[in-house]
Amino acid sequence: MHRRVFLQSGTAAFALAAARSRADASQSPSNAAETGANFVVMGGDVSIPTEPYVELVQKSKIDVWCYNSPESVRDFAYTLELLDKSAGRIALAKSIEDIMAARRAGKVAMVIGWQSCRSLEEAAGNEWRNSLPPRTALRAYYDLGLRVANLCYNLANQFGGGNLDPTAPLTRAGAFLVGRMQDMGILVDCGGHTGEQTSLDIIRVARRPVICSHSNVRSLNDNPRNTTDRVIEGIARTGGVFGITAVDAFMSWGRKDAHKDPTRDRPTPATVARFVDEIDYLMKLVGPDHIGLGPDFYEGSDMDSFVVDPDNSFQYPREMTYKQAPIQYVKGFEKVSEIGNVVSELRRRNYSDENIAKIMGGNWMRVYRAAWNG
Repeated sequence: MHRRVFLQSGTAAFALAAARSRADASQSPSNAAETGANFVVMGGDVSIPTEPYVELVQKSKIDVWCYNSPESVRDFAYTLELLDKSAGRIALAKSIEDIMAARRAGKVAMVIGWQSCRSLEEAAGNEWRNSLPPRTALRAYYDLGLRVANLCYNLANQFGGGNLDPTAPLTRAGAFLVGRMQDMGILVDCGGHTGEQTSLDIIRVARRPVICSHSNVRSLNDNPRNTTDRVIEGIARTGGVFGITAVDAFMSWGRKDAHKDPTRDRPTPATVARFVDEIDYLMKLVGPDHIGLGPDFYEGSDMDSFVVDPDNSFQYPREMTYKQAPIQYVKGFEKVSEIGNVVSELRRRNYSDENIAKIMGGNWMRVYRAAWNG
């Protein structure tokens, strides 16, 4: 059966609803609301919150959407304007109570995250040299709603190394920023876009859980965008979560393919079963308490025209990806509306209701509670 026919038949949607229902039944209503164990959370998604996409997210029964996109004040303003237009369906969440309130009102809760901290660099007007402590715009972004932040995006910056600079350490400024974020109640993101050594350094200095919001397992596919076992294990030791992306290239392309033509030699797309293979591996490596969804969907506005071309991009080299326009996702989990297919595959592999509930969102809710100050 074609995947969209499968979805239209209601089977995938039923699987997700059934998983939520079983999780609800396993605990009292008050306890379920308190812990968020029955919530469905997208731990990383850069889709633009246009009204049609927000409607799709809501119809897909997503409770929390971590939107990893706004960076500048202008970006935040634009995001808030989009939220205003869809106020009946989505609400900005700055706290656990905001998430709970959105759920009670039948709305999606949006958590705002950063994929890099370039807005806090000296080049962006922050004072890192002649004040103690450094004077940055972090508090302003916190008040605007920033609750998750990754220091680096693929390339090294003032705070540490990106995944293409894997041996670069966390800098003095980066260590200060990690501590300031954890004091303030911003969840620190590492792995994936952040280099291995910088990620290990973040884990070493962390006093609260840290996460990887959206990446894949390096041991299953040697791609520089993927995360090593020792970083994943370190994230788990802090009590954090590893969010798995649905990006095809990170599961089907890697260093072994760097010599290939990125336009002509596209691989056979991975499937939702391959996506769940990542979960199987993580279950053995770190257990069910440290796995989440971070699909990294990229929809809305003019995003369908966005081109990832390794022959014309310094931060997306050939060993990381083939040419994509638009970005390709695994078959069976190409859109948020197909999230029920993930549940169906987990059930086919005999995952328990408890562990499915954790993976679908319970783990994210636990970490948000532990990392935030409200």
